[in-house]
Formats: sequence, structure tokens, C-alpha cells
Amino acid sequence: MKYAKTVLKWLMYAAVVASIVFFVRAFMTHMEKLPPIPLNLATVSIGLLSMVSVVVTHFFGTHVWRLLMSDQGHRVPTRLAVQVFFISQLGKYLPGNVGQFIGRGVLAKSTGIPVGVAVGTAVFEGIWNLVISCSLALLGTVVLWDLHNAGGAAPAFASKLVWILPLALVAPWLGIKVVNTLLPRLSMKIGGGQLLRLPQLRTALFVSLLILINFMQQGYVVKLQSEYLFASPDIDWFSIALLYSSAWVVGYVVPGSPGGLGVREAMMVVLFTPLTGAAVAAGLAVSMRLTTLLGDALTVLLGVLGRRLQSHQTPAATS
Repeated sequence: MKYAKTVLKWLMYAAVVASIVFFVRAFMTHMEKLPPIPLNLATVSIGLLSMVSVVVTHFFGTHVWRLLMSDQGHRVPTRLAVQVFFISQLGKYLPGNVGQFIGRGVLAKSTGIPVGVAVGTAVFEGIWNLVISCSLALLGTVVLWDLHNAGGAAPAFASKLVWILPLALVAPWLGIKVVNTLLPRLSMKIGGGQLLRLPQLRTALFVSLLILINFMQQGYVVKLQSEYLFASPDIDWFSIALLYSSAWVVGYVVPGSPGGLGVREAMMVVLFTPLTGAAVAAGLAVSMRLTTLLGDALTVLLGVLGRRLQSHQTPAATS
């Protein structure tokens, strides 16, 4: 078993390296075909909006975490949760995709939030993100199928799949019930010796809705960047959001890829090419990575500033 785990780990590292090589080669090949990005009010606004959208995504993620903790009877003030969640984003760039959860536990302990609750709900949040993104990725296969059959034309019926989204909202909640019933050992392993605690349906729906909004929001950012930065023809928002979700989930599940670096970009090139063309797909992979890096840096900075501001106000309040 130990040997198998070692082999799997090295295979994952090899996959990350191969993804990075593939992406770099794709970008170098199509770089000359990209139009120059004009420096004007529109492009600067899109760049700033893209960065802010990352912060908004983390703000919604903070509320997802708060809702899951509240469902377990631990109410955490928004200001405190934002500080912990924002600063812990730095940990996502450590290999293994666990740094942000460990960092959140350490930061939570320093602020009085029970470590077990903080880390447990953070892992639960990660699983919830994974289920929602996988649901969207499944819908993304329909988009790719339509693109293939249409010979590269924009999907004609992808927008008609919107009615399926409510199923994605309840998928994580139903998934927990199925795992607890059919795979109790796996459930207890994930839950630290106990079956996964099923949140209230109202909480589950609200959590799923916030996560879904985040993916749709990032999909709209991709659409704006493709049209304003790379002069791409109008593309279907829903289709690009589904394809981006597919790329995100692959980058998320592959260990050894800090923040999905390399893997997500390679998948974006592969998945976006039928919809936007290879050159624009490679450009979007670069622009969205820069968006994520700068947005995460801004998020961490806001978290640190908020923490320092509170530390300065606390002594003043107690004096």
C-alpha cells in the first residue's frame, strides 16, 4: 500500500510537470496570434474588476464557512471570519491543497474559534466546492459535445441547461445522505470517526447557492476578458462558466499543484479552444492566472490589514 501511494504521488507530480510543459508550449506557439492588449479605460477597468471579483469570491466563501459553523452551533462574527479566511488563502499555494485548511485552523485558534470546528467545516466546505464544481463539469461535457457536433460553432442549446442548475444546489446535501447510508466507513473516515453531519436543508441550499454564484461570477470574468482583452467575438456566458468550472476542478483535485498552477491553465487551453480558439484560450489561461494571483494577494492584504486594525482597536477599547 505504501509503495502504491508513493507511485501515485510521483505520477501526480509528473502530471503537474507535463501540464506546465503543455501549457507553456501552447502559449509560446499561439502568442504571436494574440492581438495586442490596448491600454485604455475599458481594459484597465476589466483588470481591476477581475481582481475585485476574486476578493468577492473569497467574501462569499467566508460566508459559506460561517454558515457551516453556525449550523454546528458556533456563530462567528463576520469580521473575525473574514480575517481568518482571507489570510489563510496564502496557504493554497503550498503543494497538496491542504495548506489553506491548516492555516485556517492555526489562525482560528489564535482568534478563539475551536480548531476542530474551524478545520472540520473548512474541509466540509472544500468537499462542497468539489461536488458543485463536478456537477458543473458534467454539464460542461454537454457543451463540449455540442461544440464538437457543431464543428466549432457557439453552443446553440447550452443556455437551455440552466434549468438543471437547481439539481447542482441539492447535489452535495443528497451526496452526504448517500455516503452516510451506502459508505458509512468512508463517511466516518472523512468525519473523524463519526458519520458526516448533515446540515439543515436551508443551510445546504444557501451554501450551494453562494458557491454556484462564485463559479458563475468567475465565468463572467472570463467572458469579459476574452471580449475586451483579446477581442474575441461574443461567447456564451453559461458555456464558458461551465468549461471554467471543469478546468478549476481538475486543478483542485490534482495534488502537488499549488493553487492548481499549471494544471488549471493546461485544462483551460484544452477546454476553451473549441469555443474561443487556441490563441485566445492560451491568453485567457495567462490572464486568469494573473487575476487569481493578484486577487489572492489583495485578499490576503485586506485580511492582514483588518487583523492589524482590530489589534489596534482592542487595546483602545479595553483602556
